[in-house]
Amino acid sequence: MRTAIRNALLSAFVAAAIPLSGLGAQLGTIAAGIRDALVETADQTQVSDFAEPGVRIRSAPGTSSEARGSGSPGDRASILRSVPGETIRCADGSNNSEWFEITNRRTSITGFVSGCYL
Repeated sequence: MRTAIRNALLSAFVAAAIPLSGLGAQLGTIAAGIRDALVETADQTQVSDFAEPGVRIRSAPGTSSEARGSGSPGDRASILRSVPGETIRCADGSNNSEWFEITNRRTSITGFVSGCYL
């Protein structure tokens, strides 16, 4: 994401530095397209909430991993990716081995949470 932002800013700078005729106009169009793509990507970030109070945010996708912090309903979690991990029995009786790497929006702690708790 940082690379995409850096590239967008560089494209915008180059477009502004070159006269707005021919190549300069093309670069301006490209920079505007990159900016629009970045805005769309930012809008697609998945956000969820914690299913119950005190959900542990772990350093790896398993219950034996170090707890880095916790999350509770209302904190909101940005989902970075989904990964397989230790199978957990959820409150509804189902088994779930899907873990999510998340960032707690309130505390800015990043780590893994079982899919049972989001």
